[in-house]
Amino acid sequence: MNFKANLLKKSIIVLVLLLVAGTSFAASGETIVIGGAVPLILDLTVDPNDLADNLDLSSVSATGQTFEIADIDISTNNAVGWELWIVSENGSTLNNADGQTIAYTLEYTGLGTSGTPVATNSTTGVKYGEAAADTSDSATLEITYDQDATYNAGYYSDQLSLLLRAK
Repeated sequence: MNFKANLLKKSIIVLVLLLVAGTSFAASGETIVIGGAVPLILDLTVDPNDLADNLDLSSVSATGQTFEIADIDISTNNAVGWELWIVSENGSTLNNADGQTIAYTLEYTGLGTSGTPVATNSTTGVKYGEAAADTSDSATLEITYDQDATYNAGYYSDQLSLLLRAK
């Protein structure tokens, strides 16, 4: 065999090997995205005290009567925080069936912005507390009002709605 025939034969063998090797080493691939969502925790628990529905509105005159009316627990994992809103059905007045009223203020102490009584709690709501990050803790809600001997007899009430919102 001559040199050219040998070279041609070897070239053909190398070419066949490269073609076979190329197809046997070729790869096909896929990707899988893995992950999952952590659900938002936004829990508000309000535990009204016995005084909430049995305020001392006796005929004894006294100014600035303050009573704790509820314990509040807030728990959230929202990184940007939360807001606690309180809405008064009667705009911060205790009303009786005859339409007479007793004005009061609320004070929220504990989590977030605290210790600031609001003179008139709007029927559209007032932001009482907020936090800039996730948190879990407790707070209290107090009511302050004046007792007055001139109140007419009857049951006086208001309804408060508490709403915890993610920021």
